[in-house]
Amino acid sequence: MRRWLTIAAIAVGLALPALAFARAPVTQIQVKDNFYTPENPAARAFQTGPSFHWARAAGSGGAHNIVQDAGLFRSGGLTSGPINFTISASAGSYHYYCQLHGSPAGGMAGVVKVRPIQNAAPVGNPFTVIWADSGTKTGKAFDVRYKVGAGSWKIWKNDTAQFKAIFGLNNLPVTVMPGKTYQFQVRSEQATNHAKASGWSPALSVTP
Repeated sequence: MRRWLTIAAIAVGLALPALAFARAPVTQIQVKDNFYTPENPAARAFQTGPSFHWARAAGSGGAHNIVQDAGLFRSGGLTSGPINFTISASAGSYHYYCQLHGSPAGGMAGVVKVRPIQNAAPVGNPFTVIWADSGTKTGKAFDVRYKVGAGSWKIWKNDTAQFKAIFGLNNLPVTVMPGKTYQFQVRSEQATNHAKASGWSPALSVTP
C-alpha cells in the first residue's frame, strides 16, 4: 500500500508541470452585423499557438472582414460568406476593424491584447522575458521597454528580431535588485516597416 502511494505521489508530481504550462483556450470573437462581440476581450498572456479566433455569428449576413490598423493581420477581403479567422499573436495591443463598417477611428472595431510572459532563466542569471515565437504572425520585429518601481519607461530592445531575452544579462540594461518590481511592455512591428506597429502590450510585472 505504501509503495502504491509513493508511486501515485510521484506521478502527480510529474503531472504538475504540464498542468502549470497548459495552454489557455483560444479567445472566441463573433462577427455580427456592424459589431464584434466581445469587441475588446480580456487581455491574455502570450502562448505558443492560437490566441484569437473570429467567426461569423448566426444570423449575420453582411459583408465583413478583420483588419489590424497597421496591417499586422488581415482576414482577407470583405465577405458575406463564412468567416473562420485565427491569429497566433505576439505581445502587443492590436486595434482592428471591418473595412466596410469600421475604421481605425471606430465604428465596427475592437482591440485584442497580449502581455509578455516570464520564465526562469538559467542558474545564475535573472529572469527571461518572452514576447513571441517563430509561430506568431503579428510581427517579426519588436520593441521592448521596461521600468523599475515607480521609475519612467526605458527602451530595452529596439527593432529586435529576438523572441525572448534574459533581462540584466551582463548587467545590461540594469542589475536586477531583489524586492524591486520590474515591468515590461512590448509592441510588434512589420519586419520591413517598423513604423507599422501595434500599440504597447499590457505590462508584465516581475518581483524577483
